[in-house]
Amino acid sequence: MEHKDAKTPIRHDIMQKPLPEIMDEIDSNIGIAEKAAAEAREAAEHARLAGEKASEQVMKKIQKLFLKISQDITDELKAGETK
Repeated sequence: MEHKDAKTPIRHDIMQKPLPEIMDEIDSNIGIAEKAAAEAREAAEHARLAGEKASEQVMKKIQKLFLKISQDITDELKAGETK
């Protein structure tokens, strides 16, 4: 393959490296990608657990609020009966 403006052929880096070096680079990149994927899975698990914990806390607050409202209504009804 030649460059349009010059008579010198274009050289690609991959064609200049020995195959074992290329294979080592590929293997290294696979290792890096696998490590990154494992870290991403771990981060996703931590996020899921944090979301579940936050959800449980919100549900407890809602439950306490509902019980308070129920108690207030009950107290008002009892107070209305005694009048």
